[in-house]
Amino acid sequence: VIFKLSGADGVSGSGYVTKIGFALTGSQGDSCVLDISDGLLADTGAYEIPATWTDADVAIGVPVKVNAPEVATSAFDATIDVADIASMNGGQFDLSFDSSVVNVTGVSAGEIGGTAVPLVDWRFMDADTIRVIFKLSGDDGVSGSGYVTKIGFTITGSQGDSSVLDISDGLLVDTSADEIPAAWTDADVAIGVPVKVNAPESVSGTFDATIDVANVTNLDSGQFDLSFDSDVVNVTSIVSGSIGTTEVRLDGWTFRDSGTVRVIFNLPGATGVSGSGSLATIHFEVTGTAGDASALAISDGLLIDTESGRIPAVWIDNEVSV
Repeated sequence: VIFKLSGADGVSGSGYVTKIGFALTGSQGDSCVLDISDGLLADTGAYEIPATWTDADVAIGVPVKVNAPEVATSAFDATIDVADIASMNGGQFDLSFDSSVVNVTGVSAGEIGGTAVPLVDWRFMDADTIRVIFKLSGDDGVSGSGYVTKIGFTITGSQGDSSVLDISDGLLVDTSADEIPAAWTDADVAIGVPVKVNAPESVSGTFDATIDVANVTNLDSGQFDLSFDSDVVNVTSIVSGSIGTTEVRLDGWTFRDSGTVRVIFNLPGATGVSGSGSLATIHFEVTGTAGDASALAISDGLLIDTESGRIPAVWIDNEVSV
């Protein structure tokens, strides 16, 4: 690799002189030295810059990932996923979290490629950390993709709180009792609110769908898109929703295309509203025939609180049949 700045220009500071892309050609457990040699750095006076050149080692491992919802509205599960592992016999890890936001309620066995991964033990190391140990019987091994364990959580915090699910001190062992190299990846989970399209399963003539929200705190404004099959149903009008006795004022709505509307709402003043109710009511007419069906898919949703912060939310679609 040869690199040079234009003309007699020089540069000072920290960074990197080049980036090198690699593809994997080996298998799990293979390793390689990235051996840098015959290096030369020259300054603007064409003098050599003394340098210490340091190699690196890279091993081919497996990804281990905490798989959890980005936004949770109620109790949830997180799985510890692995991909393309070979001859795994057992292992362990610690998982840390903010117990004022979420807390563990239980841990159960995993499954890889249809084979159960038995749970040996789990325990709290402290209020915010559990240790999990798993192992297949005897010298048995398992290969493939799946999860090594499933962890149940309950919510202990409030809307907008978040916690890292931090996996550490991980160890995977193969059937020869050798460590399997692995890259361990954390996850983040935020406590949000559910926003659901509420519509009848079976429709005819005209019908309404409400965009329901539950247990929201200090809602000030927001927007969403709602998509549908206009050959089956079509929007005729949209009116304001309400949370408790407070109107969620409609700022406007428009067709984005023949099968999508965008709805914008904004509560007056800066006090916001808390509770459960609906963000808007959408009036539909049926344009299809018996047996037709259409998803009512909500997307690009945004809820803003009275501090101009984003409220985490889970947006839930629905489907209607004629």
